[in-house]
Amino acid sequence: MTVKVKIKGVSNELARIKKLQDVIIEKKLLVTSIAMKEALKRRTPVDTGNARDSWSVSKTALGYGVSNSADYIDELNAGSSKQAPPYFIENTSLIFGKPSGNIVQKK
Repeated sequence: MTVKVKIKGVSNELARIKKLQDVIIEKKLLVTSIAMKEALKRRTPVDTGNARDSWSVSKTALGYGVSNSADYIDELNAGSSKQAPPYFIENTSLIFGKPSGNIVQKK
């Protein structure tokens, strides 16, 4: 004897779960990016406060990015200040996960 069971709505339920998963991932990425920005702010050497205050989070094609608009941030990251060790950006970023590309890019 063969028994057949037909379940309706499975495709709709899977689509709903996928959308919910995407929302959760998006929120987690944003929260993590904000936490990373705050950690970078705490570790940025301070003279005038410009470099510390220039950290921002923005939406990118891959999720979110944390950037600094101070034109001398690369010099600070290279160790020009005794207030922070060289590569403080990379070291801080690695706390938040494994990079999928370059951690620091100069524009």
